[in-house]
Order: sequence, then C-alpha cells, then structure tokens
Amino acid sequence: MRQVDSLLSNGIFQGLMGLSFLSFLVSVWIFCKFKSPDYLPISSSEYSKWGQKMTTFENNSPHLYPKLPHLPIFPEIQDEDVLIHQTLHKNQPTIAGIAAILYRFLSALHQSNHQLATNKNQTTSSTNGDKRNEVEVIRRAYFRLAQEHLVPLDIAYQGRTIFDVRNDDSIFLSVASFREHLLADTLMSAFGSATHPEKLFLGVIVNNCFGLDSNIPCRGSPRVVGQDQNGRDILEIEDGKPDINHIGTFCGNITFQKYCEQGQVRVLYINETDALGPAVTRYYSSKLWGGETYYCQIDSHLKFANDWDQLYIQDLKLTRNFPNSVLSTYPPGFVNFRQTPPYTPGTRLCRCQIRANEGFLPRVEMEGRCNETDIRPTQMAFIGAGFFFTSAKFLLDVPFDPFLPWLFMGEEFALSIRAWTSGWNIYAPRKNLIGHQYRPLKMHTPHYWTSVARLFDKPHMVDQVTHSIRKRIKIMIGYPGIEKDEVPNKNDEDDPYRLSYGLDRYGLGTERSATDYLKFAEIDLEQKTCGPMKWCSEGQLE
Repeated sequence: MRQVDSLLSNGIFQGLMGLSFLSFLVSVWIFCKFKSPDYLPISSSEYSKWGQKMTTFENNSPHLYPKLPHLPIFPEIQDEDVLIHQTLHKNQPTIAGIAAILYRFLSALHQSNHQLATNKNQTTSSTNGDKRNEVEVIRRAYFRLAQEHLVPLDIAYQGRTIFDVRNDDSIFLSVASFREHLLADTLMSAFGSATHPEKLFLGVIVNNCFGLDSNIPCRGSPRVVGQDQNGRDILEIEDGKPDINHIGTFCGNITFQKYCEQGQVRVLYINETDALGPAVTRYYSSKLWGGETYYCQIDSHLKFANDWDQLYIQDLKLTRNFPNSVLSTYPPGFVNFRQTPPYTPGTRLCRCQIRANEGFLPRVEMEGRCNETDIRPTQMAFIGAGFFFTSAKFLLDVPFDPFLPWLFMGEEFALSIRAWTSGWNIYAPRKNLIGHQYRPLKMHTPHYWTSVARLFDKPHMVDQVTHSIRKRIKIMIGYPGIEKDEVPNKNDEDDPYRLSYGLDRYGLGTERSATDYLKFAEIDLEQKTCGPMKWCSEGQLE
C-alpha cells in the first residue's frame, strides 16, 4: 500500500498518467469526428495485414502494372508506345496502356478544339455538296478523333470484357468530376464508410481548369469558405486562379494515402475547355475498370452511409434477375441524408416528362418510395446516371457510347433503354445509402457548357450540338418520323462521321425490343407523353 502511495505521489508517474489521459481524449475526439463517416486510421497490425493482402492481389493482377500515376496532373506514362501496342495488338491490356490511349485522344482533341476555335465561321462540304455549319464541323471533328483513337480499343476487345472479372466482391467506382470542390470529401466518404475499403477501386476523371492555357484564363474557381445555418457550403468563386486538384488533397491525407499508393485510385486529367459532358466522361471512366466484380457509377459530390458497399451488394444479390440487375436511384440531399441506421426508404425513378426544349426525349424523374416491408428490391423503368450499382458484366452487354459528346439531357433514357433491351432489369435500392448535394443556380458552381461556350465564343454551342446528338438516340430507338425528318440525305449513309455511326456496337440490345421497353415504361413517342407507371411507383414488380 505504501508502494502504491509513493508511486502515486511521484511527479513522473503523474505526468505519464496525464499524457495517457490526453492520448485517450484525442482518440475519442478522432473517433467522434471521423467515425461518421468511418475515417479512423487503421492500426499498424491491420495495416500490415492489409498490405499483405494487397501484395497477393498485385501478384495476381499484372494488368495493373505499371501503375497509372495519380499525380502529377497529366503524368508521363513510361513506355507508352509499347503499352499501347500491347493493349491494341497483343492482347496484353494494362490500365496504363489504356490511359495512354485516352491521353493521346485528349491531346488530339485539345489541339483540334483550339484550331477550330481560332478559325471562325468554318464550313465544309458534305457528300451531296451541301455546306455544313460551324457546329456540325466541330461535331464531325470529334467523331473523326473518336474513331481514330477510341474505337480501335473497343473493337480489339469486342465480345468480351477487357479484363477477366474477379470473383472477390471488389467494387469499381466510376467518378465523373467537373471542377468539383467536394471531390476529396466524396472519396474520403466512400473509402471511410466502406466495410471493405481494400476492395474499393476508383476511376476518377478530373476535368479542371489547371491554369495551363494563357489564352483562356481560369474563371469561377470554387472554394469552400464556410457553411450557412443549414449546413450548406458557402462558396467563394474566384477568377484567375486554377482549380484545386482534390486528388492531391485526398492522396495527401494520412488516412487515405495508402489507397493511392497501392493503385486503388486511377485518375485521368482533362483540361476544362476539353469537357464533353457527362456521357463521354463516363465512357472514359469505364475504361479505367480493372476487372472488379461490381461497377458503380456516381457523381462527385456525395456522402456515403456506413457499410454502403456491403449493403448494396446484398440488395443486388436479392434481385430476381441477378446478376443481370442494376440498382439505381436519385439519392436524397445532404440535409435529409442519414449516415447511420435507420436509413430512409429508397426513392424510385418512376416518372418521366417529354419536353420540346429537350428534343422530345424522355426526362427521368423521381416518383414513389420503397416500402419498409420490401424483402427485396422491385423493378423500375429508368437508370439514373448519377448513381447506379451493377455487376461488371454490364460493361460487356451495355458498353458506354463515346459518340454522345456534350450531351446532358437524354443520357439516362438512352442508357435505360439500352440496358433493358440487353436483358438487364432495373431496381430501386431499398434504402438510401448515399446523399447528394443538389445545387441551385445561386451557388454559381461552374458548368461544362459555360467552358465550351468560352472556348468557341458561342454562347449556345452546347445547346446547338446536343440538338444534333439527340438525333443519334432517336435513330437508335426508331423515333417516329426520324427517317423522314431527321436522317441526313441518303448520300450520307456511307459518311464515316454520320450520326448513326457505331450503333451496331453502342446501340440497343437484342434480348428485348425497344417497342416492348416503351410499353413497359408507358412512353408514347407519337403523342409525346409518359404514363403514370403505378406498377413502378408502388413496387408491384419483382
């Protein structure tokens, strides 16, 4: 007892006890701050086990080597000529080789765009002698480059996935980012909230103003400077400064840097003025897939619920049509999002509208919620492009179409009808496991159509070119009157840059017909109306 009293009165001992208590308080603070999402750094023993697992994985995945550098921006890829040749001609594809192909395309696109922007009021002759306007010249220039650089890769692996699909419950996260100030937060939330972050692999497309073009200075770079009373970000929009590269922010974080170092974060950088809209950006990202079991496409301003990865896998496997099933939804906003159980019921995509200013193509909208008593997900008619979760075989049956440049409205309808006619059923996840930052115009966040308009000095450039691109979707589905009113002159059928190019590869499936899909979705293209789809909003079809 005297020894204990003596020890307690010892100043050194009291100091050590104080440090221990301080360490305990710091641990509690870290836990409270970062467990939601689950950002707590792993222990040294766990890190060692994780490293051993990754070493085993690396040895079984030679296509991931050499690693694609995530930094710096526009990195040099060693031996790119050899890697491209092996990927295209030797059946030895690598992620680095595919990225080298994409970077060569982007370099050619950058040069072409700037040449076209410099030479105003261009016209060119079609095969029947007609003159084409400037927007059509720009569209055709893109088609030419896509055929030259992108199509050879798709042809080389047509009828099979580029890499064998692993059966290890790994997830590929496709992330399209345009000048996104929440990109790092989104990636931290995805990894930090996952049950198995070691099985998560990302393909991130960073479309930023990097300040590399002296002729087109950066405008509208967003930075978070605080939050309002509702917890929403307050942004400061600055001109003349390049965007923050949030891959550097994420990979520089001590908790998450290991995922970058191990090659779990694959990045492709694109100049702001070379933006082509979400559809083509998601084509790029799909090419960074490396054989993961599942494919998940997301926006770049999200929050994830704890254990989101395992819960989505469970829901997908419960669907009646698994593995040919797609989970999709429009997630709730940040204010209504729950990080931990009980999660809110999943929202359903069971309504559409057809508007003249959107080319009379159906616009997907929310309608209905999942029931608390649902024992498995039930069917819908639409895929939301901002989030869907599916088996990787989807990439084989519904390959992303690179010939939808600058398209925004129409992307989801095209993806939905292509997936359904290819034999894939679409389901609403039973719970909301992600939150989305919906942005009113007053936030003044940058948009790709503004950057494109600045480059070409045409305020309505994107509107004009997407009017043309939507015709491609109409040709694909056999839109009423399309042959009479909207297909170019018959002499153009042999034109390699025609709108219908490649629809045998990037078009409808053969398992079910477009006519049957339109009946299923209660869409009348003749009358340009969408039905109520009560079967969908009420979750009647498993």
